[in-house]
Order: sequence, then C-alpha cells, then structure tokens
Amino acid sequence: MNNTILLLDQHEMDSSVKIDERDSYYVRKAVRAVLGDDFGRIALMYVRQGDYYKLPGGGVDEGESLDAALRRELLEETGSKATVTEVLGQVLEWRDFDKMKQISYAYKASLEGEPGEPDFTQGEIDKGFEVQWIDNLDEAIRLIESRVTHVDIGIVFMSKRDVAILRAAK
Repeated sequence: MNNTILLLDQHEMDSSVKIDERDSYYVRKAVRAVLGDDFGRIALMYVRQGDYYKLPGGGVDEGESLDAALRRELLEETGSKATVTEVLGQVLEWRDFDKMKQISYAYKASLEGEPGEPDFTQGEIDKGFEVQWIDNLDEAIRLIESRVTHVDIGIVFMSKRDVAILRAAK
C-alpha cells in the first residue's frame, strides 16, 4: 500500500516541538475502515469521554496481517463482519507528544449481514464507546470534522486522520 492519503506532523502544527529524536520513536501500525451498509450509512465510533467520533479500527498485533487485524477490529468495535471493497491508502502520523510514528492503513468495507453487538474492552466501556450508524459520508465527515479544534492533541490527530480517510472514500 503506497498511496499516502495524509501526512500529519506535530512539528508542522507547532514548530516548538523537538523532532531530533524521531529515530527512537515507537512505530505503531493500525487499520481503519470506512464501513458502509446497504443503506449508505457509515459506522462511526462515538466516545462520550472526550465527546468525539472516530472511524472503527485499531492496532495491528505482532505477527497479524493487515487483513486479519481489520476483520478483528471491525468485529470488536462494531460487532460486524465486513468485506473489504477498496484499499484507500495510508495516513502517516508523527505524534511527538507520544514519541510515536503511527501508520494507519485505510480501507473501504461493506457490512456483511446485520450489525452485531460490539465486544468492547473495559477501557473502551469506561470511555463510553458506542457504535453509531451515520446517514451518509458527508454527515460522517461533518461530525468528525467538528472535533478538529478539540483541546486534546490526540483527538485533533484522530479527527484530521479520519476526515482525510473519509474524503478519500468519497
């Protein structure tokens, strides 16, 4: 997957951020999906603690393929099985506040059958995670984009990343 959708660099947002130690940053691989159903609705995760929306997805476990990670994450977060319909590309994030370089591999996927029940971790339950089916891509973009000016830098990064992925899916 060589198509870069977006490069997010904390140093470009705040030039006072030191970047001289990036060779030592932890590299995290993640998968994200624009998951749609037969009615054109898009699955988003709403997180009450922080009041933000994000695309379903998450980290790739050691030794796990991107495809297996995506299927697992969608099943855990949305309770749904899905078929990948398009490879969208990747988002590269330099998160200096976390000393992390994150590569998010993005896909477009279609719901298989009916949505099921998510299998949230205790941490996700504590944060108030819930899956919401949003009417269309434009509404999903609007909801996530409304959080781009959030006070939490991590939520700003997620919002910018996910808006770029949703736009790539259009």
